[in-house]
Amino acid sequence: MARSETITLEFPVQLADRMLTEVTMRRPTMKDLRQHPVAGVNDLTGELRLIGHLCGLRLEEIEQMDMADYRRLTDTFDRFRTASGRGGDPARGTESVPHDALGAR
Repeated sequence: MARSETITLEFPVQLADRMLTEVTMRRPTMKDLRQHPVAGVNDLTGELRLIGHLCGLRLEEIEQMDMADYRRLTDTFDRFRTASGRGGDPARGTESVPHDALGAR
């Protein structure tokens, strides 16, 4: 299982020092979740900080991303939460669905 995944952005972002065309997200650790808590489904800032941390992006940088590209990052995070890396088990009806960064459905 890969320790990271690179996502090519459909809508590149011009940052102060470079054009952001792809983002590499690493698998989260429990330490990441503890150090970058997400208070619940309505804590978008907490989720942005956690996802940004895993991608090596500052909050100000990730806030510039298109929503469709950000959704691809949260889908990747979702897959990382499962042992199989697929985001759920279709045979058991546990496919990934949109939720907050800590898994509340």
